[in-house]
Amino acid sequence: MLGSNFVSGVLPYHTMIVPVILGMPVTVKAIGGYQNHPLEEARLARLAPVDLANSPIGALLSAEREKRLARYGCATQMIDLGSPANNAFLLRGAEFYADLLADPPLARHYLEVITETMLAAYRFIATLFGPLESAPLGNCNVVMMSPALYTEMLRPHDIRFVEQAAAGQGVPPRCDLHHCNVPTEAFAGTYAAIPGLRSLQGSVRSDIRAIGAALPDVPFSGMVSPVDLIHRPPADVLADIERALAAGVNDLALWDMDPSLTPARLADFLRSLARLARRHDRDPRFSFIPITWEEMDWEFPRYHIKKGPT
Repeated sequence: MLGSNFVSGVLPYHTMIVPVILGMPVTVKAIGGYQNHPLEEARLARLAPVDLANSPIGALLSAEREKRLARYGCATQMIDLGSPANNAFLLRGAEFYADLLADPPLARHYLEVITETMLAAYRFIATLFGPLESAPLGNCNVVMMSPALYTEMLRPHDIRFVEQAAAGQGVPPRCDLHHCNVPTEAFAGTYAAIPGLRSLQGSVRSDIRAIGAALPDVPFSGMVSPVDLIHRPPADVLADIERALAAGVNDLALWDMDPSLTPARLADFLRSLARLARRHDRDPRFSFIPITWEEMDWEFPRYHIKKGPT
């Protein structure tokens, strides 16, 4: 079962809030990692929306906010509500894709429940941390379906989430859309209907000119694969990036560094990036996401904070 130590230390800032409050079990390893357990069809057919504010995880989120206020004097959030597609994949597993084709009424039912639950969670998070800049969508699992199927079955839920999340805060729709580290051009046309779309993120190996033609006012963030940095020749990776720079990529994103990519190799890569940027009249600026004490405390028990006399 999902233990409170895991929930309070990691889950409030991870990607599984919506599936878990809807009843999806999760098995947690002793050190790092987790495994979701999709719900069976009969249970999904009976699924109803849940308000995060009235759930145990909502209470844990509030408590975590107070801990951070006490420790740091401020508190912000990095809660990832995912998207209807991402949450449906976690709740149903790979059968989600079969449902879209073989049982659309069932898929629409649990997608509707997911969307309502996401909206309630968005409202609750805004009450804890203040108005949110954007209604982000993490569409990692959309890549496993065709653009036409996404347009028919998933896009209405994405649009509804973005529109109603904004309406609840009295602001115009704004959306930052993550398509994951895969070529993105096939979905650019259908993404044009997402209200307030202000950024799109996908693989740096995407056809960025085609994306720009479909979404002329939407900056594209190009993801560089950490696997490529380890297994492909550096010159090939840099050639991809140079093509992206020439095509007008807005920025580059490198997530989830593998420890085998040593600091020395990473420094060489960043220096090469800086040279490429200057060659294309771009000002190279780098930012990094630090590891927080909470992450260290959960992932590496040797860093556990020792409680002694005060």
